[in-house]
Amino acid sequence: MSTRRPPPSPRERVIPAPAPTLCLDYCNTRYWRGMDAPTETLPDFSAWRRWLHDAQAIDGATASSLQAWRDSDPAAAQRLFEDALAVRESLYRLFSAATDGAPPAAETKALTAWLEGAPPRASPVLVGIQRGWRVPMVAPSCSELLAPVLWSAADLVLARGAAPLRCCANPQCRWLFLDSSKGATRRWCAMSACGNRAKVQRHAQRQRAHRKG
Repeated sequence: MSTRRPPPSPRERVIPAPAPTLCLDYCNTRYWRGMDAPTETLPDFSAWRRWLHDAQAIDGATASSLQAWRDSDPAAAQRLFEDALAVRESLYRLFSAATDGAPPAAETKALTAWLEGAPPRASPVLVGIQRGWRVPMVAPSCSELLAPVLWSAADLVLARGAAPLRCCANPQCRWLFLDSSKGATRRWCAMSACGNRAKVQRHAQRQRAHRKG
């Protein structure tokens, strides 16, 4: 007798196991955080829904149902969207503080509360090439829809021996990343971006000092 489980019913969905940096990717949807006007890539509910789908936090059917729900109840969708951005900002505060030491107790407590509302990782799916967690479909909520982001955040907070968590040394950037460089000496989000900016600034400072001398 076969023990293979049937495909998920319409009241279930399969979430792929989240990448270790998914939570940081979510935090970094707002960047140039040290500027007077940071760059926001999630300006509205539809952009947030697309990000969830592109990040594989939700599947196509869930994305479609979310859009239909937003069209039928835009006020509720807007409240959910605002809550989702509040989750992002709390996670950013947690991880940016963690780069300098222990994360703040308030943000750790908030993460715990959101995780309590997320579906448990209790039903792994290992059928063919499909890998993930089978979870129930419930009413839209931050904990439900951001479940893989929250799982990723908890895994990163609890990780031992993982690559060090860094915040870009450019005070105008503040991009979060894991430092997997040799010797864990990476300082910039990318040498092609903030790294080169710093080199140009140092060169200009040397030129000014030389002229004054």
